[in-house]
Amino acid sequence: MRVTVVGAGIVGLATAYTLVGAGATVRCLDVGAPMGARSAGDTRIFRVAHGDPDLVAAARRASELWDDWSMTAGRTFVGGDRVIVSGPRVPAWSEAMTAAGAIHRVVDGVLHDPAGGVLDLAAAGAFLVAAVGPEQVRVAGVDADATVHTAGGPIDADADAVVVAAGAGTPALVAPLGIDVPAGLEHHTRFTFAGPADRPCHLDGWGDGREDGPLTSTYQHRTRTGHWAVGGHLPDADTAWELGADEVARRSRAAVVDHVRRHLPQLDPTPVEELRCTPMRGAGDGVHTARAGAVHAVWGDNLAKLAPRIGEQLTAAVLGLTSS
Repeated sequence: MRVTVVGAGIVGLATAYTLVGAGATVRCLDVGAPMGARSAGDTRIFRVAHGDPDLVAAARRASELWDDWSMTAGRTFVGGDRVIVSGPRVPAWSEAMTAAGAIHRVVDGVLHDPAGGVLDLAAAGAFLVAAVGPEQVRVAGVDADATVHTAGGPIDADADAVVVAAGAGTPALVAPLGIDVPAGLEHHTRFTFAGPADRPCHLDGWGDGREDGPLTSTYQHRTRTGHWAVGGHLPDADTAWELGADEVARRSRAAVVDHVRRHLPQLDPTPVEELRCTPMRGAGDGVHTARAGAVHAVWGDNLAKLAPRIGEQLTAAVLGLTSS
């Protein structure tokens, strides 16, 4: 079977890699460099903890697949840092983990996820890029019969299937096929601070009555020895697409630095790096797929941690082993 994967972020690469492993002939295309846009940056938080039992189960399977990939690559992609979660989400997330049979504990209102850790996204991306060999091609459209169009004309006319995992570019590519993907985007910025090297990942909820300026929730995780990424979620009005990336970054920086000064005294409050991305507005955790003819589309937010499982599911759908 011949398959074209549109998108060389972590999800597109994971899907292409899994398809190749299943015996398919795969061509992976992206308008930019691999692992750009939403997959940019060195690290992400991997967690089994979610508020939906199905997502907990998906993350548990993803953990197994990350381990398999680590064995193949000869390096560890998910560290054993563990994740702790606080705030108003804890009861619902604990209930979902219990329903899915995931090991965890709640102590003094804090959920401990022992399977969580820091995902080395840069290393995982390099591993997948080397295995897949993506090409830099601007895709202008796809047809339900799996024909892919570029500015120079149609390519891959003999492909049997197309997977569209193009992040922010997915809505426009699949809308003509009748697949409705939310197109609303917002800006988000996280910052890196110097700090200790021996603390667990922490998703910290500030929506339970504690005042913390404009931030509704925060997260922090180690990125490399002596450095921590810290991000905070602002109200919708402060992340609107119309404000522009620079203005949202300015507002985020002020709020996150203030948060670090007051709640994370172990960190130097002067950011040493910043990473910008464009999540879908209000999407939260979750994976969405749809199919039109021979075209399979995938979208969502916070997908990096689930990438191996998403690739596995899309491969099964493309090969006709299940429905997408």
